[in-house]
Amino acid sequence: MRYDLVFEGGGAKGMVFAGACDEFLKRGHSAGRLLGTSAGAITAALLAAGYSPDEMLAALNEREGGKPVFAGFMGEPGAFTKDEIQAGAIRKLLRDVNLKLLPDLIEDKMDDAIAGILAENLRSRHFFAFVERGGWYAADKFVAWLQSKLDAGLWKTGPRRFSAMTLREFYDVTQTDLSVVAAATTDARLKVPNHRTAPDCPLVWAVRMSMSIPLLWEEVIWKAAWGDYRSCSVTGHVVVDGGMLSNFPIELFMSDQPNVTGLMGPKQDVPVLGLLIYESLPVGPVKRGLLINANVKPGELKTIQRLTRLMDTMIGAHDKMVIEEFEHLVVRLPAAGYGTTEFDMSDERRKALVEAGRRAISNYFDRPRPLAVPRGGAPAPAAKTKDHSDRIATRLLAF
Repeated sequence: MRYDLVFEGGGAKGMVFAGACDEFLKRGHSAGRLLGTSAGAITAALLAAGYSPDEMLAALNEREGGKPVFAGFMGEPGAFTKDEIQAGAIRKLLRDVNLKLLPDLIEDKMDDAIAGILAENLRSRHFFAFVERGGWYAADKFVAWLQSKLDAGLWKTGPRRFSAMTLREFYDVTQTDLSVVAAATTDARLKVPNHRTAPDCPLVWAVRMSMSIPLLWEEVIWKAAWGDYRSCSVTGHVVVDGGMLSNFPIELFMSDQPNVTGLMGPKQDVPVLGLLIYESLPVGPVKRGLLINANVKPGELKTIQRLTRLMDTMIGAHDKMVIEEFEHLVVRLPAAGYGTTEFDMSDERRKALVEAGRRAISNYFDRPRPLAVPRGGAPAPAAKTKDHSDRIATRLLAF
C-alpha cells in the first residue's frame, strides 16, 4: 500500500528511521508524499532520492578515521575573515568598552588583536562562532556527506546526480513530492520548503536548514541565489531547525484548507503514516561493562540541554495535541536513553536503535487496529474530525 510519510525530528535518534523504513518497504509498502523535520528531513530526502533499505543501513555503518562518519557532523567552525571579525558582535563589544588610560589608537589595535585571537584560536573559535554565527559547531561535513549521498549509487537506470539540484529540479526528475520543515527566526514564521514554495532553493540547503538545531549548529542565512519563498523575498533571513515550531507536522497532510494546500498541494486520497521518535519507550537490552557503564555524550552540552527543554516546552503542547488527534496514524519508535547529539554512538547502540525501529513498524502493522472511538463512546462525525484537523493546521501556520 502507498502511504504519505511524516518523519519527526530528533537529531542522532533519527537513526531509528533506518530500521523503520527497512521494515516498511520490505513489507511491500511504498512512499507517496514525504514530509520531515530535522533528522526526519534527512530521511525523507534519502527516500525521495530512491534509497533502498540496504543503502540506508550501509550509510549508517560508514566510518571515518575509525569513528562513525556522523561524529564529524559537529565540526570545527570555519575560518573567520577580517571583515567578519571587524563587523562582529564581539569586536563591537570591545569597541564599546573604553579604557580611558589608553590612547584610542593603541586600544583599537589591542581590541583587534583580542578579537583576532578569539576567532583564530582552536580553543576559543567555538565560542566565537557561537556568538557570531549562532552555533557552537559547523555543519560543513554534514553538507558534504549529504551531497555525496545524493550522488552515490544508482537511481532507476542511471547514476544518482541530485546534489546540485534545486527543489523544483529534483521534483521534475523524481516526481516525488518532498517537503521539509524549517523555522525562520527573522520573521518568526514556519517555513515549508518544497518545489511549490521555494522552487529555486537547493535541495541540500533545504535539508540543512531543517536540521539546524539552534545554538548547536551555525544558523543558515537564506541567499539571494536561492530565490523567493512563496513569491516573497527572504534573502538574508535566518533559518533554523523546524522543530522550533513543529517537530511532527502530520496535520499538514490532513487538512484541505487553502492556507495548507497552498503549501502542500491538494489533499491526497492516500493514507498517512507518522513516524514519531518516542523517548519514553525503551530500545531494548544493550550489553554493558561489568564495572563501568561508559556512555559519554560530549555533544550533550548543558546549554543545548537547556535549549532542548525550552524547545520541548514551546512545541510540546502543540505536538501532543497533534499526536492525540491522529493517534491511529502514528508509529512510536523507541529511543529512550539516546541523546539528540549522540552521533558518535557505538555500533552496538546504533544496531539496537535500528532494530527497535524495525520492531515498532512490525508491531504497528501486525496489531489489530479498531476504529477510533472518542471518550464519549460514540464514533465522532467525520466533519468534526476534519474541522479539528483544519484548526490544528491553521494554528501551526499562524506562527
